[in-house]
Amino acid sequence: MSAGEMLSAARTARGMSLDDLAQITKLRASILSAMEQDDFSHCGGLVYARGQLRSMAPVLGLDPDDLIDAFDNELRSRPLD
Repeated sequence: MSAGEMLSAARTARGMSLDDLAQITKLRASILSAMEQDDFSHCGGLVYARGQLRSMAPVLGLDPDDLIDAFDNELRSRPLD
């Protein structure tokens, strides 16, 4: 399961909307939606994306290390530009 899929599944399981999560995390719902689609290009870079994932994990009941591992695995599977 990708990081985006983990985020979406956890948010849905908690009965939260993107707007609910945005209010808690202080991230725009549009950025959160993109992250759930595994599009982290709006996060300001990989370091910021990891930080955002790490801070969102406890809100969604996810293990931060598992979420970061899924993110890193996805990055490794993508071709370099």
